[in-house]
Amino acid sequence: MPTLGLVLSGGGARGAYQAGVIAAIAHICSRQKIENPFQIYSGVSAGAINVALLAAQASNFVPSSKNLVNLWSKIDSDNVFYADLMALSRGGLQWMTELSLGSRGKDGMALRSLLSTHPLNTFLTEACKFQEIQKKINAGQLQAVSVSALDYESIATVTFFQGQSDLPTWERGMHRSEKAILGVEHVMASSAIPLLFPPIQIQGRYYGDGCIRNQSPCGPAIYLGAERVIAIGVRRRQDTFYSYHNKGDSEVPTVARVANVLMNAVMMDGLESDIQRINQVNDSLSALSTEERSRVAMRKVDALWIAPSVDFSELAKKREGDLPRIIRYILRGPGSLDESSEMFSYLMFTPHYCRQLIDIGFSDGMKEQDRIAEFLTQNNQESVRKTSRSA
Repeated sequence: MPTLGLVLSGGGARGAYQAGVIAAIAHICSRQKIENPFQIYSGVSAGAINVALLAAQASNFVPSSKNLVNLWSKIDSDNVFYADLMALSRGGLQWMTELSLGSRGKDGMALRSLLSTHPLNTFLTEACKFQEIQKKINAGQLQAVSVSALDYESIATVTFFQGQSDLPTWERGMHRSEKAILGVEHVMASSAIPLLFPPIQIQGRYYGDGCIRNQSPCGPAIYLGAERVIAIGVRRRQDTFYSYHNKGDSEVPTVARVANVLMNAVMMDGLESDIQRINQVNDSLSALSTEERSRVAMRKVDALWIAPSVDFSELAKKREGDLPRIIRYILRGPGSLDESSEMFSYLMFTPHYCRQLIDIGFSDGMKEQDRIAEFLTQNNQESVRKTSRSA
């Protein structure tokens, strides 16, 4: 049976879109009577959160996907970060002191981030039963689960994975893997947006958001043995090469516009270029003979990429009033609403916005239902044939 992997990129609150697409996949699985379509889960940032919420459950894929949608439908900023005036004022004053005086304060500790993600830690601890991952691996339901984060010391992307005992680790340039018993700290590290969310310590090293330098989001799933992947992004295809449109003025960019550009670069979604590379490799392999293919260290990987059909930053602008007042004040302070829309779209952890993204994701997923069904049923048919032969 070709090993099927699910690859989820990241983007803060945009992860609600992935929940919608996953709901569409679950709907197709229900029609085809497929309980566990994916043998490998791989995610970064919000994608890591979704991977954990799917894999760390005692139930099969369909009920787990329903639980995922339910959680995203009800999520609020209070489940993710503290946004009270006292905490932000204290943090802002400390940053001003450190920037102006180079001070680390009386306790010798610099401020780690603008927001505290203690609520997200609590949320994941309650929602994810991480011990279920190994149970599923032992039962043969899963081959591996991975989440990726950036090591702030080595500036390398590290993929933490838990899987079957014979799976090897790998190292490719600035990307390496480590075997681990996955827990809330790994998911928190993968989703720690720089400056906004604090770095997370794992075994003495500090890690940040897995989207940073994430040029090959499908890589971990392929290294772990996936022969087919369904990848779900969080940006429109044209947004992958995002640029601010020239409106005919020549004004100096505001802090908000610069921050938006930096956020866009940091929270990159490398799925489009990664899928292009996979297709190029597949085309090259197809041109080789069977003997020639056996001599190259590459293999064909079928990939299906699903991306949003709308611009989420435009949706976020319309729901700006749903965010905590202090967050709106901070994001709008250095510039206009238009110039801060990208950051709004990542921090808009509100039920109304997330439900919108879920609905869009489900619709986009159902538009691809024929291709999704082809991926799922081919795997299921292969499994049935092998089971029949062994019997």
